[in-house]
Amino acid sequence: MSDGDVEPVGLSIEPYRTLSHAATTANATARSLESYPLAKCLDGTPARYYLSKGDAKRVFVFFEGGGFCRNLTACRQRASSYLGSTARDPSSLVLDRPYFSRSPIASPLLSSFTFAFVRYCDGGYFSGERLDPVEHNGTRLYFHGSWITKAVFADLQLHAMTDVIIGGCSAGGIHVLAHLDAMRAMLPSTVALSGFADSGFYMDVTFFTGFKRFVVSPAGHNASRLLSSSCIAAFSSETEKCLIAQRNALFLKTPTFVWQSRYDLDQRSCEMSSDCAATPDCVNAYAQNLSSAIHTQLLARRQPRHGAFIDVCARHCDDNVRQPQSIAVDGVTPLQAFALWHSAHATHTRTRTWTHTQTHTRTLWEASGGEVRC
Repeated sequence: MSDGDVEPVGLSIEPYRTLSHAATTANATARSLESYPLAKCLDGTPARYYLSKGDAKRVFVFFEGGGFCRNLTACRQRASSYLGSTARDPSSLVLDRPYFSRSPIASPLLSSFTFAFVRYCDGGYFSGERLDPVEHNGTRLYFHGSWITKAVFADLQLHAMTDVIIGGCSAGGIHVLAHLDAMRAMLPSTVALSGFADSGFYMDVTFFTGFKRFVVSPAGHNASRLLSSSCIAAFSSETEKCLIAQRNALFLKTPTFVWQSRYDLDQRSCEMSSDCAATPDCVNAYAQNLSSAIHTQLLARRQPRHGAFIDVCARHCDDNVRQPQSIAVDGVTPLQAFALWHSAHATHTRTRTWTHTQTHTRTLWEASGGEVRC
């Protein structure tokens, strides 16, 4: 189903056929943030990102996902793993996920951008701001996520860019939806900035949302500074709700595009009881509620005009996806839909890649039907 608007003219969307591996991947080199002393992982190792060069003035910053740690014990365990340390990171990566395709057919907008893949190693949605380390059972922990975000912005010199897209999946997508307005404030108005969040639109489920209180608590990550002040005012006694898209989307002022499955596998595992997850009627009810929340909390706003691609794949991010080209609505894939939306709603007129004459453009691509394998 669609929202009834028409697509802009001037941007040619070709069918997504089988592409060569070289066309759908990008080689990236590690960039350590060791020159930014506060940009530390949970274990104190320097944060880092991986850079794949493209257009020097247009940057796609992608924040990696990977859950969060909800107490000191969990953070201590995480600190010795890939998600809490960069100690064993390689010097280069092949970015082979759909977001980093260099094919202009598969990704009409992003394929030409410089890519920055930011490693997730703080366990608090890149937003913690607790200056002094915390000792727990003989391990020193650093809750420095917000300084990682700021260091990435500084190292990439995003203030000098023309177009910046802040993306992420899972926890990275949560970071986009919860903190994009704060990131917008870090850059001058001359930079066109928008958000792209995959698999980050979570629901406010009491038994799971409560675990995130440690993230915003001064006794935990102390991660509230990047949250929307309007959202905090609305949920002053439950600030953790402002990490949840169902609650924070209403306050989001920076143009954002959401790619979300109604049947997200991670949400099924953490936001449903085991009985619900095993019951088709219960799963379908959650799926309908999720779709409704995207419509009413994100897309109902006219300024800015957010966008969304809602599929019905049994997936989380690109996990469990065998054929990315099979995810399409009206013959348009998520990254193609993002390009169409972005050309109309998320760039300064002077920096638009494509021209069009239509002023009312499509903002929603939504698949119908029940859960499918993709």
